[in-house]
Amino acid sequence: MLSEPTRKNVDEGRAAVLLGLTRDQLQQLCEKSGLGCEESGETSRHRVFTYEELYRLCRLAVQSAE
Repeated sequence: MLSEPTRKNVDEGRAAVLLGLTRDQLQQLCEKSGLGCEESGETSRHRVFTYEELYRLCRLAVQSAE
């Protein structure tokens, strides 16, 4: 049985869903924290996150909600 390759990065849309945030809220957290990496695609630019960055964003989201 072949295993699927693991993803090294999570795109902005998936990150927002995983964190329970809107894209606007996620973008605000990214601006404040400097987390995420901009990638240029063929037609647009988007932000991607490592799993470590997702963990840190999750902690920041919880702190800002308190």
